[in-house]
Amino acid sequence: MPDYFGAIASGLAGGATLFFTLDNIVAVFAGVAVGCLFGALPGLSITLSVALVMPFTFGMDPLTGLSLLVAVYVGAIYGGSISAILFNTPGTPAAACTTIDGHALARQGKAGKALHLANWASMVGDLTSTVLVILLFPLLAQLAIMFRSPEYFALIVFAVTVVGGVAGKSLVLGLISGALGFLFATVGMDPVEGTGRFDFGSLELLKGLAFVPLLIGLFAIPEFLRQIDRAGRAARPVRISQVDAVPDGDRLTFAEFRYCFRHMVRGGIIGLVMGVIPGLGATPAAFVSYDRARRTARKPHLFGRGSLEGIAAAEAGNNGVNGATLAPLLTLGIPGDVVTAVMLGALMIFNLQPGPMLFITHADIVYGLFCALLFCDVALRVVGVAFIHVGKHVTRVPTGYVFPAILGLCVVGAYSINNSMFDVWVMMAFGVGGLLMQKVGLPTVPFLIAFVLGPMLEKGLRRSLVISDGDPMILVQSPIALVFYALTVIAVIAIVRGRLTPPVAPPPAGEPPLPAR
Repeated sequence: MPDYFGAIASGLAGGATLFFTLDNIVAVFAGVAVGCLFGALPGLSITLSVALVMPFTFGMDPLTGLSLLVAVYVGAIYGGSISAILFNTPGTPAAACTTIDGHALARQGKAGKALHLANWASMVGDLTSTVLVILLFPLLAQLAIMFRSPEYFALIVFAVTVVGGVAGKSLVLGLISGALGFLFATVGMDPVEGTGRFDFGSLELLKGLAFVPLLIGLFAIPEFLRQIDRAGRAARPVRISQVDAVPDGDRLTFAEFRYCFRHMVRGGIIGLVMGVIPGLGATPAAFVSYDRARRTARKPHLFGRGSLEGIAAAEAGNNGVNGATLAPLLTLGIPGDVVTAVMLGALMIFNLQPGPMLFITHADIVYGLFCALLFCDVALRVVGVAFIHVGKHVTRVPTGYVFPAILGLCVVGAYSINNSMFDVWVMMAFGVGGLLMQKVGLPTVPFLIAFVLGPMLEKGLRRSLVISDGDPMILVQSPIALVFYALTVIAVIAIVRGRLTPPVAPPPAGEPPLPAR
């Protein structure tokens, strides 16, 4: 046991030496600021912020680029709470739970107290989750070494099934979206035989579809097209005078912080558990944490009416996911949501193959990334406090100014990958395709996850069949693979039962709403 923790301490020391440079520190502060900006503006998603920043990481040192992406993610998760508290409009889906008590407290003239508490809860929740991930990561890496091609095949089937079932309105639509992602992943060179597939005689398609143009097109362009009819309109005005100002004297006291601290720590632990499961993410983590806080609160009657405990639990829960989502990505190479899928693409661009060998061959970068996550909490406190006072102005920027600038960044980002207009056309094509998918109810998240994992799934399947001389039974001979197949079946049953279960009747008038689980 001393050797175990000694190895972690040694790894963190090496990672800190690699991380603490001026470039990395500036990247973290800039990333948190950009993330807060995108998170605070309703309509600008976390995925959009990470996708737009990703092209700027090309040419950077791998740790600097990864630190920038992680910082944007952390900042965006927190930024959603600003508009949620001030205007009852969550900037991100993860902040939806924060509106229940956050805006109620703001209507009482305590917006500053709610915003400062959200900032502290975000920091404590993320810090709790990150520390636990660091302590458990070497053990997870050792378990990941046991995975071979059949186990990876079963794991990817489980991940895509869960993401497809959770992300879409129905399991069938989610699986169809995932199947389309696998199909588009086959465009280009066959990884085994070296022949072209679906290239139609085009040299550009023979290279395969570039990840960044597809990502930007799938998530940024549809949002732009949906918002274009609102161009030039300002954000709806808020008539509540108490919310318009964030008085400097409306601070969070130490007694109030201590009163809510246990909910912050528990929210971080809940976020850790929810974050390592593919397809769940920050939004359900916030509601589960909120529900647990309500059941154990000293003043449960205040929930829904401006409870400090409710704000602390919700923000700690959704921010506790931040570090947890990196665990399956770095140990197994399996992204659990869209943001970690972007991170997977970034790792591959930096010639870093995620998986158990990453911890052996590039342990300094892994621990350096953990140091970046820890430092993000420092930056979140500094930038977050500054953002509290300018948040109400930022959230009122007219979309007529925002989205044309975003479209320009999309074009520049897609073109900069290979300096090719072909990538821009790919971005536009998937932008239209993404909008059509949303119109017919096909979720885009399973498509992207399947597109990223498609090559890994194909290699796992074909290598397994080569080893077994074409016998497909090799896919079900491993105990680990059987566990994931069983989990897949259980997940399908749970998702189907959840869809068939009628919604809970609304609470009587005057009672605060119960959060969805």
